[in-house]
Amino acid sequence: MDNKRANCIIEVSVDGANGRYAVGIMNMRQALELPEMPSLSYTHPDPDKAAAGIVVSRKELAGFMACR
Repeated sequence: MDNKRANCIIEVSVDGANGRYAVGIMNMRQALELPEMPSLSYTHPDPDKAAAGIVVSRKELAGFMACR
């Protein structure tokens, strides 16, 4: 992947019964290489939106990767 967006850093979280817990901080390429799990959520790749707590689904994250 030559896409510069692949290097954007995001936080991956798992949604559990007692709230959302961070799994790790990684780039978008690494996040999309994780197994597909409905309980995973990803911070928005835009740092301002991520700071506001906006999360996106795996499908939305893949859409950001597709944009050039």
